[in-house]
Amino acid sequence: MLLLAGAQARAGELLIETAYADDGALVVSYTPPEGVMELTRWNRSAPARDFWREQVKPLDDCATVDGDLIRLRAGCTTARLRVEPKLLTLNAVYQPAQPIAASGVIAYSGFYAVALPGHALRWRWLAPKDGYVLQQGRVQRAAAEQAIAEAAVTNSAAEGSKRDASWRELGAQQYVYLGRAPLVEFPGGAIVRDPALDDERVELIRATLLRDMRLLGAAYGQEPSGPVGVVTSVADLGSFHGDASEGRMMRLRLVPAEKNPDRDGLGLQAFVTHEAVHWWNMGVRRSDGERPWLHEGHADWATLLLMRQQGLWDDTTLRGQIENRVNRCLLARGDAPAAALPAGYSKNEDPYACGFALMLMAQAQQQARRHDAEDQRSPLVVLAGLHPRDAMLDTTGFATWADGAAGGPMHSLLQDGQQAFASGFTSRMQALGLAEAQPLADSDTNTRARIGARLLAELMRADCGGQVGFRMNYAGDFGFYKLDTLQCTSLRRGGEVMELDGHALIADPLAAWDAASADCAAGRALKIGYRQGEGSSMACPRDLPAIPARQLLRLQADALQRLGLTERK
Repeated sequence: MLLLAGAQARAGELLIETAYADDGALVVSYTPPEGVMELTRWNRSAPARDFWREQVKPLDDCATVDGDLIRLRAGCTTARLRVEPKLLTLNAVYQPAQPIAASGVIAYSGFYAVALPGHALRWRWLAPKDGYVLQQGRVQRAAAEQAIAEAAVTNSAAEGSKRDASWRELGAQQYVYLGRAPLVEFPGGAIVRDPALDDERVELIRATLLRDMRLLGAAYGQEPSGPVGVVTSVADLGSFHGDASEGRMMRLRLVPAEKNPDRDGLGLQAFVTHEAVHWWNMGVRRSDGERPWLHEGHADWATLLLMRQQGLWDDTTLRGQIENRVNRCLLARGDAPAAALPAGYSKNEDPYACGFALMLMAQAQQQARRHDAEDQRSPLVVLAGLHPRDAMLDTTGFATWADGAAGGPMHSLLQDGQQAFASGFTSRMQALGLAEAQPLADSDTNTRARIGARLLAELMRADCGGQVGFRMNYAGDFGFYKLDTLQCTSLRRGGEVMELDGHALIADPLAAWDAASADCAAGRALKIGYRQGEGSSMACPRDLPAIPARQLLRLQADALQRLGLTERK
């Protein structure tokens, strides 16, 4: 039997009420002020449009959904909509409605928000019978509510959904759990346990959260206000995935225990720690939502510091982590100036790796300025001083913290539209005595294969209707990319691509890139060589991406000591 929300709005407000139905669906009800018969959805992104088209249906004859509009019929006071929960995509951040086993749903408020100018907004989430709501880290056995004042709603409506702060003002950046899954409560919070999650990993998540909250609270001198909530799920999708939302809520998706490659639990701890750090760069300190490398890089760098502080990663692991992230960034961004990048997530950009690389450079500069040999502050404490309490973590503040002055290498990298990124970053790392250049030709097969894969992906986007799908095989000295079964114009379906213009894509990707660039400049077709059978040719893509960095970086022997990451004697 479906649970219907008995909505009753107050004068001058819009009420959005969410309930969990016995059959696992969500019922989302909109009760506007008297006389309002049409509501415009706040989130009009492509994922939101797909979600509303595929998963949202009117529950009765009182409502219709037409694109971005929710319309009430004459004589009706509430639009009731049925939502079919499902996992949107493998790595989608902020799921609209993800089922947790057969016991509940975690929903993201941003997919349901409406900003009605001149009226207040009240969110209400109803607990199911014998269940609860977990909202803003608090367990509620009846209902949870959040009131948004009229002034904030009107301001957000005027500013629009493309302004990050408008989402916060509407309360539209929060996860909320509704259901009956088992609860694991701990000092300062609660974990919603997917029944499929084993005891060992539940305890490791709980212990990691307690440890990280203690260490981050000590480093920052401040904790997120109020309790925290964590919702776990188990899905056979090949990898961990998580995200943290406003309101101190976190979603952790894990693989089944029998398919878990993380036997020592270190990967799970690093995964949980990364998400926990977001509570500090979202709930204690604000991060610029338009510059994802700021908060993702901060979370990855702080995770490295926390794992090291606990003795969980040794020198070899730290060196491998740092070199991998830095070189991933150089290969993704190349010499494209950072200041010229568009806001948000950019094509061929790696915000995790590039943010990590810049945090590394910034903290190295901080260490170089610490002349007091008796200064025993940990790198985590230094990172916590990145910006004044309650201030926004933005590009200007980050560059000033890194350079220690009004101008310097970080300002140049982030604010000079003519400063080539890879060469500028490389020269600074060398000047700090942290790294030396390594010719790309000397790099490992995996690195070369990633470069070839990036070029092949561009060719597939142009030739296969925007679709990209292939698997890498390192067999032999050259290796190949096996194309998934796609409908392409020129590339052979299921073919095993080895060469481009006569150059092996994995063994010598830069030569292949140079040859392809020359052919495109001359208006010639590209020649594709396969492991078996005759080759094929295709027209050049409209925009062949720039050649990535031609050299990578290798850490100097004393780099960890210079960074303050060696174990104290």
